[in-house]
Amino acid sequence: MRHILTFIVTLAISIPVVSQDPFCETIVTQGKSSVKQTPEIINFFIEFKVEHSDYYACSSIALATIDSVRWRFRQNGIDEGLIKTSNYSISEMTERDNRTQRNIHLGYQARVPITISTEVSDPYASKIFELIQTSFKSNVRIDFQLSQNQIEEVKKTLLKLAVEDANSKAKILAENLNVELGKVTKVQYGDPREVRNFTRSNYDLIEGRAVSISGSVSRASITTLKPEEITMTTSVMLAWDIIY
Repeated sequence: MRHILTFIVTLAISIPVVSQDPFCETIVTQGKSSVKQTPEIINFFIEFKVEHSDYYACSSIALATIDSVRWRFRQNGIDEGLIKTSNYSISEMTERDNRTQRNIHLGYQARVPITISTEVSDPYASKIFELIQTSFKSNVRIDFQLSQNQIEEVKKTLLKLAVEDANSKAKILAENLNVELGKVTKVQYGDPREVRNFTRSNYDLIEGRAVSISGSVSRASITTLKPEEITMTTSVMLAWDIIY
Protein backbone atom coordinates (compact mmCIF):
# COMPACT_ATOMS: atom_id res chain seq x y z
CA MET A 1 0.00 0.00 0.00
CA ARG A 2 2.90 2.34 0.78
CA HIS A 3 4.43 1.82 -2.70
CA ILE A 4 1.16 2.68 -4.47
CA LEU A 5 0.77 5.96 -2.62
CA THR A 6 4.33 6.97 -3.43
CA PHE A 7 3.76 6.35 -7.10
CA ILE A 8 0.61 8.50 -7.20
CA VAL A 9 2.29 11.43 -5.48
CA THR A 10 5.29 11.29 -7.83
CA LEU A 11 3.04 11.20 -10.90
CA ALA A 12 1.06 14.24 -9.78
CA ILE A 13 4.19 16.30 -9.24
CA SER A 14 5.59 15.52 -12.71
CA ILE A 15 2.56 16.93 -14.60
CA PRO A 16 3.53 20.33 -16.19
CA VAL A 17 1.50 23.44 -15.28
CA VAL A 18 -0.23 25.05 -18.30
CA SER A 19 -1.47 28.63 -18.08
CA GLN A 20 -5.17 29.21 -18.77
CA ASP A 21 -4.41 32.54 -20.48
CA PRO A 22 -3.46 31.99 -24.14
CA PHE A 23 -1.94 35.49 -24.32
CA CYS A 24 1.01 34.35 -22.14
CA GLU A 25 2.22 32.70 -25.36
CA THR A 26 1.68 35.84 -27.46
CA ILE A 27 3.57 38.96 -28.46
CA VAL A 28 1.38 42.02 -28.97
CA THR A 29 2.68 45.20 -30.60
CA GLN A 30 1.15 48.51 -31.60
CA GLY A 31 2.22 50.02 -34.90
CA LYS A 32 1.82 53.75 -35.42
CA SER A 33 2.01 55.88 -38.54
CA SER A 34 1.54 59.47 -39.63
CA VAL A 35 1.26 61.10 -43.03
CA LYS A 36 1.25 64.76 -44.06
CA GLN A 37 -0.78 66.00 -46.99
CA THR A 38 -1.51 69.43 -48.44
CA PRO A 39 -5.31 69.71 -48.90
CA GLU A 40 -6.60 70.03 -52.44
CA ILE A 41 -10.10 71.32 -51.61
CA ILE A 42 -11.06 74.77 -50.31
CA ASN A 43 -14.48 75.49 -48.74
CA PHE A 44 -16.10 78.90 -48.33
CA PHE A 45 -18.93 79.03 -45.79
CA ILE A 46 -21.22 82.06 -45.86
CA GLU A 47 -24.28 82.68 -43.70
CA PHE A 48 -26.70 85.49 -44.52
CA LYS A 49 -29.21 86.76 -42.00
CA VAL A 50 -32.46 88.39 -43.10
CA GLU A 51 -34.92 90.06 -40.72
CA HIS A 52 -38.44 91.26 -41.43
CA SER A 53 -41.66 91.80 -39.54
CA ASP A 54 -43.62 89.68 -42.03
CA TYR A 55 -42.92 85.93 -42.34
CA TYR A 56 -43.57 85.64 -46.09
CA ALA A 57 -41.55 88.76 -46.87
CA CYS A 58 -38.66 87.39 -44.81
CA SER A 59 -38.79 84.12 -46.74
CA SER A 60 -38.95 85.93 -50.08
CA ILE A 61 -35.92 88.12 -49.27
CA ALA A 62 -33.95 85.03 -48.17
CA LEU A 63 -34.58 83.30 -51.51
CA ALA A 64 -33.70 86.50 -53.34
CA THR A 65 -30.38 86.59 -51.45
CA ILE A 66 -29.43 83.19 -52.84
CA ASP A 67 -30.38 84.32 -56.34
CA SER A 68 -28.25 87.44 -55.86
CA VAL A 69 -25.19 85.34 -55.01
CA ARG A 70 -25.72 83.20 -58.11
CA TRP A 71 -26.10 86.34 -60.26
CA ARG A 72 -22.84 87.76 -58.89
CA PHE A 73 -21.06 84.54 -59.80
CA ARG A 74 -22.42 84.57 -63.35
CA GLN A 75 -21.50 88.23 -63.71
CA ASN A 76 -17.88 87.45 -62.78
CA GLY A 77 -17.62 84.38 -65.00
CA ILE A 78 -17.64 81.93 -62.08
CA ASP A 79 -19.55 78.66 -62.28
CA GLU A 80 -22.67 79.10 -60.12
CA GLY A 81 -22.87 75.31 -59.86
CA LEU A 82 -20.21 75.57 -57.15
CA ILE A 83 -22.80 77.17 -54.86
CA LYS A 84 -24.51 74.71 -52.52
CA THR A 85 -27.38 75.78 -50.27
CA SER A 86 -28.74 73.72 -47.42
CA ASN A 87 -32.24 74.32 -46.12
CA TYR A 88 -32.49 77.82 -44.74
CA SER A 89 -34.42 78.37 -41.52
CA ILE A 90 -36.85 81.06 -40.38
CA SER A 91 -37.46 81.64 -36.69
CA GLU A 92 -39.53 84.08 -34.72
CA MET A 93 -37.73 86.90 -32.92
CA THR A 94 -39.05 87.71 -29.47
CA GLU A 95 -38.14 89.85 -26.49
CA ARG A 96 -39.07 89.22 -22.88
CA ASP A 97 -41.26 91.89 -21.24
CA ASN A 98 -40.12 92.04 -17.63
CA ARG A 99 -43.29 93.83 -16.59
CA THR A 100 -45.79 91.34 -18.00
CA GLN A 101 -43.40 88.34 -18.06
CA ARG A 102 -44.48 87.63 -21.61
CA ASN A 103 -42.63 87.36 -24.90
CA ILE A 104 -43.14 90.24 -27.30
CA HIS A 105 -43.18 89.39 -31.02
CA LEU A 106 -40.52 91.37 -32.90
CA GLY A 107 -40.62 89.73 -36.31
CA TYR A 108 -38.79 86.94 -38.10
CA GLN A 109 -35.19 86.09 -38.91
CA ALA A 110 -34.05 83.86 -41.77
CA ARG A 111 -30.63 82.21 -41.79
CA VAL A 112 -29.32 81.34 -45.26
CA PRO A 113 -26.21 79.08 -45.24
CA ILE A 114 -24.21 78.82 -48.47
CA THR A 115 -21.21 76.57 -49.15
CA ILE A 116 -18.83 77.01 -52.08
CA SER A 117 -16.31 74.23 -52.64
CA THR A 118 -13.62 74.06 -55.28
CA GLU A 119 -10.04 72.91 -55.80
CA VAL A 120 -7.26 75.03 -54.36
CA SER A 121 -5.63 74.95 -57.79
CA ASP A 122 -8.78 76.38 -59.40
CA PRO A 123 -7.77 79.76 -60.93
CA TYR A 124 -11.16 81.11 -59.86
CA ALA A 125 -10.58 80.35 -56.15
CA SER A 126 -8.91 83.70 -55.52
CA LYS A 127 -11.63 85.47 -57.49
CA ILE A 128 -14.31 83.80 -55.39
CA PHE A 129 -12.51 84.88 -52.22
CA GLU A 130 -12.25 88.47 -53.45
CA LEU A 131 -15.90 88.51 -54.52
CA ILE A 132 -17.06 87.29 -51.13
CA GLN A 133 -15.00 89.90 -49.31
CA THR A 134 -16.12 92.86 -51.44
CA SER A 135 -19.70 92.00 -52.35
CA PHE A 136 -21.31 90.20 -49.44
CA LYS A 137 -21.82 91.58 -45.95
CA SER A 138 -22.01 88.37 -43.97
CA ASN A 139 -20.04 86.00 -41.80
CA VAL A 140 -17.46 84.12 -43.86
CA ARG A 141 -15.47 81.07 -42.81
CA ILE A 142 -12.83 79.31 -44.88
CA ASP A 143 -11.18 75.93 -44.41
CA PHE A 144 -9.38 73.27 -46.37
CA GLN A 145 -9.90 69.53 -46.69
CA LEU A 146 -8.44 66.54 -48.46
CA SER A 147 -10.01 65.38 -51.71
CA GLN A 148 -11.60 61.93 -51.82
CA ASN A 149 -8.65 60.58 -53.83
CA GLN A 150 -6.24 61.94 -51.23
CA ILE A 151 -8.20 60.29 -48.41
CA GLU A 152 -8.12 56.88 -50.12
CA GLU A 153 -4.38 57.09 -50.78
CA VAL A 154 -3.70 58.26 -47.23
CA LYS A 155 -5.61 55.29 -45.79
CA LYS A 156 -3.50 52.85 -47.78
CA THR A 157 -0.24 54.54 -46.80
CA LEU A 158 -1.16 54.87 -43.11
CA LEU A 159 -2.09 51.20 -42.75
CA LYS A 160 0.99 50.03 -44.66
CA LEU A 161 3.34 52.08 -42.48
CA ALA A 162 1.54 51.11 -39.27
CA VAL A 163 1.80 47.37 -40.07
CA GLU A 164 5.49 47.77 -40.91
CA ASP A 165 6.03 49.53 -37.57
CA ALA A 166 4.23 46.78 -35.64
CA ASN A 167 6.23 44.09 -37.47
CA SER A 168 9.51 45.83 -36.73
CA LYS A 169 8.73 46.09 -33.02
CA ALA A 170 7.64 42.45 -32.81
CA LYS A 171 10.87 41.23 -34.47
CA ILE A 172 13.00 43.23 -32.03
CA LEU A 173 11.08 41.81 -29.07
CA ALA A 174 11.35 38.24 -30.36
CA GLU A 175 15.07 38.60 -30.96
CA ASN A 176 15.72 39.87 -27.45
CA LEU A 177 13.51 37.18 -25.92
CA ASN A 178 15.26 34.43 -27.91
CA VAL A 179 11.99 33.26 -29.45
CA GLU A 180 10.49 33.20 -32.94
CA LEU A 181 7.32 34.78 -34.20
CA GLY A 182 4.54 32.43 -35.24
CA LYS A 183 1.39 33.27 -37.13
CA VAL A 184 -0.57 36.47 -36.57
CA THR A 185 -3.57 35.62 -34.39
CA LYS A 186 -5.34 38.97 -34.10
CA VAL A 187 -5.42 42.27 -35.92
CA GLN A 188 -7.11 45.49 -34.89
CA TYR A 189 -6.76 48.99 -36.21
CA GLY A 190 -8.18 52.25 -35.03
CA ASP A 191 -8.34 53.84 -31.59
CA PRO A 192 -5.28 52.89 -29.48
CA ARG A 193 -7.38 53.38 -26.33
CA GLU A 194 -8.91 49.97 -27.03
CA VAL A 195 -5.65 48.13 -26.37
CA ARG A 196 -7.05 46.66 -23.14
CA ASN A 197 -9.94 45.06 -24.99
CA PHE A 198 -7.52 43.71 -27.56
CA THR A 199 -5.47 41.77 -25.01
CA ARG A 200 -8.45 39.95 -23.51
CA SER A 201 -8.42 36.37 -24.74
CA ASN A 202 -12.22 36.23 -24.91
CA TYR A 203 -12.61 39.43 -26.92
CA ASP A 204 -13.85 39.06 -30.49
CA LEU A 205 -12.70 41.71 -32.89
CA ILE A 206 -15.31 43.43 -35.03
CA GLU A 207 -14.74 43.05 -38.76
CA GLY A 208 -15.11 45.93 -41.15
CA ARG A 209 -13.94 48.51 -38.67
CA ALA A 210 -13.30 51.93 -40.19
CA VAL A 211 -9.80 53.32 -40.28
CA SER A 212 -9.35 55.97 -37.64
CA ILE A 213 -7.74 59.05 -39.10
CA SER A 214 -7.17 62.22 -37.14
CA GLY A 215 -5.83 65.42 -38.58
CA SER A 216 -5.06 68.95 -37.53
CA VAL A 217 -7.49 71.61 -38.72
CA SER A 218 -6.06 73.95 -41.31
CA ARG A 219 -7.71 77.31 -41.98
CA ALA A 220 -6.96 80.09 -44.41
CA SER A 221 -5.60 83.40 -43.29
CA ILE A 222 -7.42 86.56 -44.27
CA THR A 223 -4.96 87.37 -47.03
CA THR A 224 -3.98 84.05 -48.58
CA LEU A 225 -5.60 80.87 -49.81
CA LYS A 226 -2.50 78.73 -49.38
CA PRO A 227 -3.32 75.73 -47.18
CA GLU A 228 -1.04 74.27 -44.53
CA GLU A 229 -0.23 70.58 -44.38
CA ILE A 230 -2.61 68.36 -42.46
CA THR A 231 -1.13 65.55 -40.35
CA MET A 232 -3.10 62.29 -40.19
CA THR A 233 -2.34 59.39 -37.87
CA THR A 234 -3.57 55.87 -37.23
CA SER A 235 -2.49 52.76 -35.31
CA VAL A 236 -2.62 48.98 -35.75
CA MET A 237 -2.52 46.26 -33.08
CA LEU A 238 -1.02 42.89 -34.07
CA ALA A 239 -0.67 39.71 -32.01
CA TRP A 240 1.71 36.79 -32.85
CA ASP A 241 2.02 33.31 -31.46
CA ILE A 242 5.40 32.71 -29.81
CA ILE A 243 7.50 29.78 -31.03
CA TYR A 244 10.15 28.57 -28.57
